Amino acid sequence: MSTVNRHAALSALRECMKVQRAHVDIVGAIRAAIVLVVLLSLGHRFGLLSESLSLGLGALFAAIADTTDSPGRRLRVMVWGVLWSAVGTLLGGLLSGFGPLHVVLGFVFAAACGYAASLGARGALIGTLSLVLFAVYGGDEIGTGVAFLDAGLVIVGGTAYALVSLAATPLRRMLTCRVAVARAYRAYAEATHRTGLEMTAPTVAIEAMAARTVCDHSGVQGDTSDWLNGLITDLERTRLGLLAFLAMKEEAPDYSQQLVLASGPVAKAIGDTLVGPFSRDVDGPLAALEAVRAQAPNDRLAILADDVVGPLRDAAARMRRPWPIGRRASLDPPPIANPPILPRLREHWTAGDPVREHAIRLCLAFGLANLFAVLTPIPHAYWFPMTVAWVTKPDLSGTVTRVFMRVLGTLAGIVLTVVFVLIAGQLHAEVLVSIIAIGVATYLAIGYIWANYPVAVIGITVFVLMFANLAGSPITSDVLARVGFTVLAGVWVLLFALTRPRRSSLTALDALSRTAAAIRDYAATVRDHQDATAARIAVNRERLAALTAVNAAATEPRGLWERPGPHIEPQDAAILLADALNAASVVVAEELLHERHQDDPQLWARLEVTLADMDTRISALRVT
Repeated sequence: MSTVNRHAALSALRECMKVQRAHVDIVGAIRAAIVLVVLLSLGHRFGLLSESLSLGLGALFAAIADTTDSPGRRLRVMVWGVLWSAVGTLLGGLLSGFGPLHVVLGFVFAAACGYAASLGARGALIGTLSLVLFAVYGGDEIGTGVAFLDAGLVIVGGTAYALVSLAATPLRRMLTCRVAVARAYRAYAEATHRTGLEMTAPTVAIEAMAARTVCDHSGVQGDTSDWLNGLITDLERTRLGLLAFLAMKEEAPDYSQQLVLASGPVAKAIGDTLVGPFSRDVDGPLAALEAVRAQAPNDRLAILADDVVGPLRDAAARMRRPWPIGRRASLDPPPIANPPILPRLREHWTAGDPVREHAIRLCLAFGLANLFAVLTPIPHAYWFPMTVAWVTKPDLSGTVTRVFMRVLGTLAGIVLTVVFVLIAGQLHAEVLVSIIAIGVATYLAIGYIWANYPVAVIGITVFVLMFANLAGSPITSDVLARVGFTVLAGVWVLLFALTRPRRSSLTALDALSRTAAAIRDYAATVRDHQDATAARIAVNRERLAALTAVNAAATEPRGLWERPGPHIEPQDAAILLADALNAASVVVAEELLHERHQDDPQLWARLEVTLADMDTRISALRVT
């Protein structure tokens, strides 16, 4: 294996291991699991187990399509997700058994589902869900065998989940807003434990912006707006203080580390209190943070420590006062804009467009896999095109990491399924254990879908296999076939992705160069004593783009028949991203010190040296 491919494999495996704890959705996972267990239990009670399987799939896919946003937007996304899931179910069920037509329309439907990415991330997700159901019901192993009935049951199941989900989040309780703000605080708590390259991720800034968007979509007004947006502002100010401390850490590295680590528990306690059933102790961690702040070794570090501690102190004070939610809530939800669909579709219908290329790639990869599944007499061959639908992504990096995640998660899910089946056999309670297993699988799938994809895949795999087990399809005797199709699908998709790879290496250098330029603009704004908010946002945006591009480049193997070309090594990327973080932290430190008339000319000199070093490294990498 070449050095580039070895780096790509190791980077992809590291991506599989990451868990974004701030995005673990415990409440939503429990809610979805309860809905699934109730639907299946009712189906078993009334002798309608086959019907309840389609109900359950509709509920699960509606839960996957759900978002953390205002109720109106959540409802719209879930409705579209349920409707297109029903279309995939209907087409797969109708075409099952009609070989040539099934194959031809498989190509067409895969292209349409891939092109749905032109409507955004949710469009791509809904397209994937629809194509997965087309493969599952085309395999004719799950459901009632009546296509229209199965499609209708998917709609009913999805509708049931949507109604329960929206009813469980009363509008005036502002739960979605609180969840979004809590995620930002939890992301900050996670960031305080990061080191090295991971510290460059502007995760907290992104989560804070997402929280503001959710609050805006919910139409919060008056005291409610002041409370929620005040909490977001407090967090953003704390984040800036943390970033400024990175510029000064060499003066007192031990103290800087103590302050950063002490601020994490305060943020986590605030985030947990916002959404937890019980309030957490905020005062204890805050007192510990105040004690560390009092030990500042010099005046400049004391000033920056105040910029970390003060906003968290303000946020804690907001948490102690009565929350302006429920009867106290003030909100006026704005109308939901409906951007025209056709112009967005036409926008990507040009040669070389990544969405169009993805649609073509998915059309061929899924269509040929579906052809194989239709022609082969091997049982459960639908698993091949189904896995292809799950793992194919528009970009090479996304496909590589998704293949690793999918294969690892599926293999672990198969093992867990076998364990459940063996337990059910020992207890002679196949239906009961299967329903419990599906509840556990739903919890894993929904709870970790945005936090750790391999864990979610474990849940999805157990979910589908236990459904098949309830439908009478043996699991333990067909393990090797399912494992084989999973690995085959991963290799198959990688072959298509590597045939004409869409690389990010050169884009990464461009993104790093734009980041350096944005930092220079930010520094100029601070020097001119102007409002730096817009410039700071631009730095966050460019830094996120650079991090995304570099991470993508690190996971990209060499393509088939591809000549060696520019490729950014992880070591070089780490140095450049660290330089960008240091440069940004210097500007933030100077901005905060200037507010207290404590300017430090040496910081500006450090900034110029750091940016010049970035330019030199980027120029050298371009000609390598």
